Amino acid sequence: MDIRLDGKVALITGASRGIGQELVRQFARGGAKVVLCARRTEPLRQLAAELTSEGRDVLALAADVTRPDDVASLVGQTLARHGRLDVLINNVGIAGPTKAIEDTDPAEWNDTLAGNLTSSFLCLRAVVPAMRKNGGGAVVNIGSATGKRALPYRVGYAAAKMGLIGMTRTAAEELGPHGIRVNCICPGAVDGERLNEIIAGQAAQRGATAEQIKQAFQGFSPLKALVQADDVAHLALFLASDRARHMTGQDINVTAGIVMY
Repeated sequence: MDIRLDGKVALITGASRGIGQELVRQFARGGAKVVLCARRTEPLRQLAAELTSEGRDVLALAADVTRPDDVASLVGQTLARHGRLDVLINNVGIAGPTKAIEDTDPAEWNDTLAGNLTSSFLCLRAVVPAMRKNGGGAVVNIGSATGKRALPYRVGYAAAKMGLIGMTRTAAEELGPHGIRVNCICPGAVDGERLNEIIAGQAAQRGATAEQIKQAFQGFSPLKALVQADDVAHLALFLASDRARHMTGQDINVTAGIVMY
């Protein structure tokens, strides 16, 4: 199924690595005009150069989307360049600490919620007026399987990702009459740099080796596999497209079967 987003303008956050970079590639190659952002500028520059050399319309902007002023500037620059905004992909997120509850500092808790939940709220809040003016739009929140099942020693992260599902459903109900669809993708363990950081933290907390933890992650899956970044990007492309025009308020797993509800 060839999914095209020709003429649509997409804003993608958290685009400096992993899922974020693959989202940008898939959307740009699918015909969308993509504005990508993250706090780290060099990965953005490299990705923008790669896609510009292919003739894609991309704009890379450094932004910290936990800050309302940065979000307002990001959306403002998108509208100034393209005059519209059709798609928001809330991919930004941080791993947060891997610690026992009693060892988790309130500042770490607050930072984890800001990076994984408040950031997405701020971006959603900022794009609604433009999407309403357009007569509709699509928002895809990138959540986690941890939004549906427990993950010990990751209390802040779990709370934020569970909150993201609640935000998705409520926003879908509220914004549906304006033609704005809101869905959430819940990936499992996605192979890459960020997962390696999580595995290292789990290994240290549990007194195991990183390889043992990685094998355990794979072993939870009926497919005995880790999710790949392009698995998530392909679903996001579908949800942002008109092919999914009657899908909203959904939280959809891409977990290689680890979570089935």
